[in-house]
Amino acid sequence: MIPEELRRMTPLKGKERLGANRESEYLGAEDIEPGTEPVLTVDHLYNGPITLARGKERHDVITFREERVSGSINQVRPLVLNATNRKTLRKIYKSVTAENLEGKQIQLYLEHNVRDPSTGDKVDGIRIRPRIPEAKRAEPVKCAECGKVITAVGAYSAEDIARINMGRYGRALCAACSKKLSEPKEEALKVTEQAETTATAEAEKKD
Repeated sequence: MIPEELRRMTPLKGKERLGANRESEYLGAEDIEPGTEPVLTVDHLYNGPITLARGKERHDVITFREERVSGSINQVRPLVLNATNRKTLRKIYKSVTAENLEGKQIQLYLEHNVRDPSTGDKVDGIRIRPRIPEAKRAEPVKCAECGKVITAVGAYSAEDIARINMGRYGRALCAACSKKLSEPKEEALKVTEQAETTATAEAEKKD
């Protein structure tokens, strides 16, 4: 028999896993999908007494700009820094001041069989990779009209051109296709302006 309170819940399905939606104020090993190494951007640094399972202790804490990382973390929470991760930050970014770390990226991974200082048990621990994450290359955007990859033109980057044309035409277009679409409009505008000019001139003659 299923308890009434469970009947009001939605059961986990497919790739949803236990622990991914746990209630906690701080990031834990269960929050990270096994086999993934999420990259997060440092937002702010804090230091002060926080409440953990073993009681209230003073710790360094990092918050992040991301709210979730698709395929890896459902809900990004602040990370409590231990001595190991603090040393790693110093190694890759030299200085661990707020002004130096804010906006920097770190890559997390799970290390197995880490000793839990409160119980002595072996658990999974969150670690920071001792290197600066490689910047991901933006996927090339293809023109919705001709299918070719949109490229930069003059001072405008490919992303600029795609964004501007998305606003104008509702589609990502290359410069060439954008020009083709704009030419009929410009021609129609010229004809309209010429007609208005002619009508104005004829009206002035009658007066």
